[in-house]
This record gives sequence, structure tokens and C-alpha cells, in this order.
Amino acid sequence: MTQRKFPLSSKTVLSFIVFLLSFSAFTQNKILIVGSNVGTVNKKVNGTFLMEIAIPFDYFAARGYEIHVMSPKGGKIAIYHKGDTVAVLKKILASEYFIQATSNSTSPEKINPKDYSAIIFPGGYGHFWDVYSDKKIADITAKIYEGGGVIGALGHGTADLLNVRLKSGDYLVKGKTLTCFPSWVEKEEMTEANYGKLLPVDMQQELAAHGAALKVCSKENIRVCGDTRIVDAPNRIVTASFADSGEFIAEEVVKMLGKR
Repeated sequence: MTQRKFPLSSKTVLSFIVFLLSFSAFTQNKILIVGSNVGTVNKKVNGTFLMEIAIPFDYFAARGYEIHVMSPKGGKIAIYHKGDTVAVLKKILASEYFIQATSNSTSPEKINPKDYSAIIFPGGYGHFWDVYSDKKIADITAKIYEGGGVIGALGHGTADLLNVRLKSGDYLVKGKTLTCFPSWVEKEEMTEANYGKLLPVDMQQELAAHGAALKVCSKENIRVCGDTRIVDAPNRIVTASFADSGEFIAEEVVKMLGKR
């Protein structure tokens, strides 16, 4: 018995190719983490805060995500800590994957935003002197987000979102529910940037000015406030106020990626 053959039309072939491309984009699993090249602030060692980059990195890596690190200049990023290298951080610091990624970061010129399903901004004061004002990084962030990507930011890393504009011309943060490192903590407790006096911008003030639906804990209710970790699922953005929220950020980003 001869089997009849039904040739596919060019329209059917084209539709199938589009489906494959869409499926590939939907299932790709690369995550971009942004680090700073600025290693000194106020004459002291600084950069990207170890806890804020290491914990999310480790969480993503353990779940099979391919992680790339980007910095304004590329190459080795500046990482610092405050002597808080607990066992889990020491393990990550010894990881060849982490060492290679943070020692050989990619410059913005070599990044294709279409390759990434999420972009993460850990904090650290170094970011205020390079990442925050880097237009190329801002453009990459906008393209990842408008391509359906997820954004995660914690601590001072949320300041890196301030100059990101979408195709509409609106700031990315406009209408998004966010939190950030509180200005009152900066001015009362943080010596790194001379209690905020050296910073080029008041992050909390500027986020509100750019239209963010900002939720930040006051000094009076910090112990009971539920606004130090915010998930804006409809807008694919996760933010946290403090450095100890790296696993929370990573976990919520993975949840969002699983629901796309």
C-alpha cells in the first residue's frame, strides 16, 4: 500500500518556525545579574555587597539557570562584605562558577537582551557611581522587561532602576509597587556614604517622584512592617529593602518565571 504524502504549504512551515522560536524564547533560562566595577567609596572598600549577589546567584545556579554577570566596564566586579562571610557565603565564594562569572563579567555592549528571562540588581554603594547612571544598562533592562522578563532588586540595587525608561517614555518604575532601602536608615545608620550625604540621589525620594507606588517602612513600625519585601506579580517586579533578602528575591523571580 502506497502512503500518500501531503506537502506542507509555505504558510504552515512559517507558522511552525514562529512556534519554535516562541517556544525557545518562552523556555530559555538565562538570568543576568548586574554588578559594579567601583571598588572604593568614601575611601573605603566597596562595590557590590557580597550577600546580595552571592545568595541569589547560588539559588539560581542550584536550579539549573545559566547565570551571566554584567557590569559597566566588564571584567572583574568589585565585591565587598563586612566580615559576615558565614559558611554559606564561604561556599559560594569558593565556587568556580561564581568566581568565573564575577571575575569575567560581560560589558553591556556584548549583551543581547533577548537572551535573558530575568535581570537582577543586588545592592552595594558602588552601584551609585556606575550602574545607576549607565544608559546602556538602563536600555538593556528596559528591553528585557518589555520582552516579558522579570526584574529583581534588593537593598541599594533598586536605585539602578531609577533611570530606566520604556518605549513609551515612561519610567519603568511608574505605577509599579516597590520598596527600597529606607532614607531614614541611610541618614541615621549608614557610614559608607557619610549617612547619605555623598550619594548622588535619594533613592526613596526619586522612586516616588518617578511614579512608583512606593511602600517603605518607617522607623516607628520597622519591627512589624510588612513592606520590606514586595512582590508585584502583575508587573513582574520583586523588590526588597535589605541585604538579607537575596533568597526571597531569587525564589520569587523563579516563581514568576515558572508562571509565564
